[in-house]
Amino acid sequence: MPHQLHRKSPIPLYTQVKELLRSRIVGDSPDEHQLPSERDLAKELGVSRMTVRQALRELIDEGTVFTAPGRGTFRVSGKLSQPLGQLTSFTQDMVQRGMVPSSRLLAADQTTDPHLAEELGIAQGAPIARIRRLRLADGEPMALETTHLPLELCPGILSLDLEHRSLYEILQSVYQLRIKTADQSIEGRLAEHGTAALLHIEANSPVLYNTRRTQLEDGRVVEFVRCWYRGDRYQFRIRLSL
Repeated sequence: MPHQLHRKSPIPLYTQVKELLRSRIVGDSPDEHQLPSERDLAKELGVSRMTVRQALRELIDEGTVFTAPGRGTFRVSGKLSQPLGQLTSFTQDMVQRGMVPSSRLLAADQTTDPHLAEELGIAQGAPIARIRRLRLADGEPMALETTHLPLELCPGILSLDLEHRSLYEILQSVYQLRIKTADQSIEGRLAEHGTAALLHIEANSPVLYNTRRTQLEDGRVVEFVRCWYRGDRYQFRIRLSL
């Protein structure tokens, strides 16, 4: 990396470091994913680690790099672009991209909750299946997902293989439920410590918080989902027309 820092420039030093790092990332081979440590970069550039840290923080916010706690800082090789208006399962989506989908089952239990009952359109006190999974692509954590299902529609689902099978495939093949439409909302949030640790990102990193209510052909709600997508690896897009 060439030393092009101008100490007397009105441009803040951390901004100059950020642009130097950006140039380095663009010029790197696609196989070179990991950046040097903060200490090595500070020594190489002759600046403080605080200056390097601030530059990296801005690159993280821009989606140029991401930090995996305990592993280091890595360039983003490309965000996964998820089209809105198309209802597919995470498994189907990753397979279509040529990636290997997998899940880690974190919890699968039964609950009752007035708010969830309202979202699912069922009576208060009716049993609800709650399934919490970490979704991965090629072994990399991509999203943290909690799915709620009315147990009256899928009795016994908590005893099935929820880690290695697509949930939509189970609903369709085992319970003969035909999914048709979904209402979805997306907003930006900051990852809390527990969520960040599971997604291998720093606490307070940006995430895309997604809620979805999915209906069957007959209009009944089959699921209510809360999902946290990594902001550095995901983007949602939609085609608009006039």
